[in-house]
Amino acid sequence: MAMHSKTDVQLLLAQATASGVLSHGTSSIITGNLGNIVIAGAAGLAMENIEASDVTLVTLLIDASSSIHDGGLTQSVRDGHAALLDAFAKSREKDSILVATWLFHSELQVLHSYVPVSQAMRLTDANYNPCGCTTLYDAWCDGLTANVAYAERLRTFGTPCRSIAVVMTDGADYGSKRSAKDCACISRDLLKTEQFTLAFVGVGDQVAFRKVADSMGVPSGNVQVETEARSSNVRRMFHMVSQSALRVSQRTVQPGAGFFSP
Repeated sequence: MAMHSKTDVQLLLAQATASGVLSHGTSSIITGNLGNIVIAGAAGLAMENIEASDVTLVTLLIDASSSIHDGGLTQSVRDGHAALLDAFAKSREKDSILVATWLFHSELQVLHSYVPVSQAMRLTDANYNPCGCTTLYDAWCDGLTANVAYAERLRTFGTPCRSIAVVMTDGADYGSKRSAKDCACISRDLLKTEQFTLAFVGVGDQVAFRKVADSMGVPSGNVQVETEARSSNVRRMFHMVSQSALRVSQRTVQPGAGFFSP
């Protein structure tokens, strides 16, 4: 796996700004918060090991806060994530999909950066034990920043790519250093490029998830909410994400259609 230094990532983000992926305002928000977690997230499969003619980057941002545990949803998140990876692995697009999985609670954690589906880590009782608070905004900002940097590296080496970032949460933000406004600035820039698909999944009825997603700049057609926080619904949400992501990678999404449109 290719690892980068902070300088490498800064240069990639500068390239993304120069090419119009990021505005100068958003670039300043990002570079002012560039830490080790972004550098870890921007790593991935070395360029010489990429055989696909074009690549789909899938960034999964998964809530690992205490409310997941308290709601009895821990195992269903593990099961749903495993089923999503299985769906990718069985698809004809499996060789062109690179997956990154992030967990967010009181701190952000990159479980793994961009790797082929066959190398993606499963969630287990050793690496997924929800606790702490919901740093939703920080996860969104840092996850998207890492995606931009790695995508820029791909394009620099002549590999076209599209990006899908999906956040899955059962609660509103608590504990982030970044704001919904910061999230929206990044989202707005990336959506303009038409190279990025941004999606939001909310589970439970304690939060007005559509309002939260809107404040973060996620298009309404790319938001899915399941008000009943049951294990079966969590697994169903992961299934919907996998099928929607495969449609994007196959380029079968109709113009103007939302991410979750059948």
